Amino acid sequence: MEHKGTVYFFTGLSGAGKTTVGSLFYQRLKNTKPNAVYLDGDEIRVAFGEDVGYTNDERLRWAGRIFRVCRLLSDQGIDVVCCSIAMFDTVRRWNREHIPNYKEIYIRVKKETLIQRNQKGLYTGGRNVVGVDLPFDEPQSPDLVLQNDGERTPLELVEEIEGALYPNIVEHPIDNTDYWNLYYQNKLCPTSPSPFARYVSTLVEPGRTLAELGCGNGRDALYFASLGLDVVAMDLSEAAIGMLRQQPVPHARFVCGDFVSHTLHQPESYDYAYSRFTIHAINQKQERMLLGSMARALRPGGKFFIEVRSVHDPLYGKGEALERNAFFYDNHYRRFLVLDELTEALRQAGFRIEYAREQTGFAPYGNDDPPVIRVVAVKN
Repeated sequence: MEHKGTVYFFTGLSGAGKTTVGSLFYQRLKNTKPNAVYLDGDEIRVAFGEDVGYTNDERLRWAGRIFRVCRLLSDQGIDVVCCSIAMFDTVRRWNREHIPNYKEIYIRVKKETLIQRNQKGLYTGGRNVVGVDLPFDEPQSPDLVLQNDGERTPLELVEEIEGALYPNIVEHPIDNTDYWNLYYQNKLCPTSPSPFARYVSTLVEPGRTLAELGCGNGRDALYFASLGLDVVAMDLSEAAIGMLRQQPVPHARFVCGDFVSHTLHQPESYDYAYSRFTIHAINQKQERMLLGSMARALRPGGKFFIEVRSVHDPLYGKGEALERNAFFYDNHYRRFLVLDELTEALRQAGFRIEYAREQTGFAPYGNDDPPVIRVVAVKN
């Protein structure tokens, strides 16, 4: 069955904040759904030539036009974020009946708040204003109602939407948990700091906060903590985190959980993010989500340190091909990255590239010395 996209419809009166909240939701959604599109009611009027007026009949005809476009796009597997008043119940019922993946988010605001905001002077001197002298059929069965009278920021509202609609936005991660639990239980990993950690140590300042994304046995997290950094290190392996918690370490906190979408990734909460050989353990959609999460979680000027396997690795192509540049081999998943693609994805997420190189000598292990990608990105 052909996959259809989801239509996220943000509705509410003029000045409610549907464009502010909807556009921020779209920016974050695009981290995992790069083909998503954004349709704003006012802007699409201009694009279509403004050939329809503002009487009730014309508004009804206009709303029908917008949502036929939404259905056309979603039928082709494209996610659509649409912000519009669409004041009639009949329009919303049509959406429910004709758009298979339809999510309706109602941004509700008290009348006194709208008057106080008074965008475009609508609520003091305007005519033909929906909710004043034109009727507004308040949504009766939206998927989510958000009260937006100023008590919460747009980001907090968007995070509530993402929490409610999470299964429709983010695919489940590749599950290598059993493999890594056994790997760390058998203590197969070196315990001394990696060459990458020693390199990064020259670029960080004591007293700052560093998040390690996929810490494994903690070899690098413990090293960073010994340098005076406040470290929060996360990994899905219960075995690894359990062993690390047995002996508490000053300046280090170990968390068992998904480093892609953990709730610890709050806005501007880290000075540094560190990912060594972990981005190639997640798929491309999860990578985009992680880059977006770090762009939000890092403070301005914060640095993202990445080391990852490249498509020029001798292991590339071995095992069962699962997706582009990704294979299941030696009982676990690996995805191999292209340097230019990674740096471009970082730029799109809001980073400036300070250093980017692919070469041997970065991660020698025994007799192996594959070419490895190393990147330092700075949050704009």
